[in-house]
Amino acid sequence: MKVNIKRYLNGKVWFENFEFDFKEDETILELLDRAKNKNRSITYRSFCRSSICGTCAVKVNDKTVLACKTKVKDFIEHDEIIIEPVDRSKIIKDLVVDHSYIEKAIKQNKLWFEDEIRNDMENLQTPQELQKYEKQTDCIMCMACYFECEALDYTPEFAGPFIFTKYFRFVFDSRDKSDTQQRINLAKENGLYNCINCQKCVMVCPKGLASAFDIQMLQKSDINYSDSSFTPENSMFF
Repeated sequence: MKVNIKRYLNGKVWFENFEFDFKEDETILELLDRAKNKNRSITYRSFCRSSICGTCAVKVNDKTVLACKTKVKDFIEHDEIIIEPVDRSKIIKDLVVDHSYIEKAIKQNKLWFEDEIRNDMENLQTPQELQKYEKQTDCIMCMACYFECEALDYTPEFAGPFIFTKYFRFVFDSRDKSDTQQRINLAKENGLYNCINCQKCVMVCPKGLASAFDIQMLQKSDINYSDSSFTPENSMFF
């Protein structure tokens, strides 16, 4: 099996090629570990190895995946695997890219829980209320959806799919005390209506989330929403 790893260092770009025996249950991360054992200079990120931290996102045969979760057997083509850094990101070295956007976007979009703390009672909710947003809490902010998002090619100011999944989590949480429309207005300032519904976010999310659906639900929660909101100015479909 041929393994081609794209390398970046000080402006230099090249592919480093390896030959490995195929292993049935091997992950992409384990394959990278084997490559690093042959060349210690190869650089990539990995921490939890259990699809929780989201740091090991790479592009395999032109699709963004989590290296620790993805099986080699699901991507090998013609006895070959191509591993590259993700798109739409600043490359630091080899497969390592800049993740600082996450912190910046959270602050810019004020994505935190707002509560009225009381000492005499708990802030409770029913199982039915939890069910409204529980799936969205699975987002690990790996940015796989962001790296694949075609809307960013047309509107770089678009916050990115995972950001709107985070918006969904707070807008539909009955315990959050922030004003819903104020959250929606901030989401609109950060591109809520610029999603082009390409569905790439749905196809690559390692947690099975559908950010495109979350965006549509946030739009419908806007007091100014109507189907006519989709115009030539804010939708790439027209």
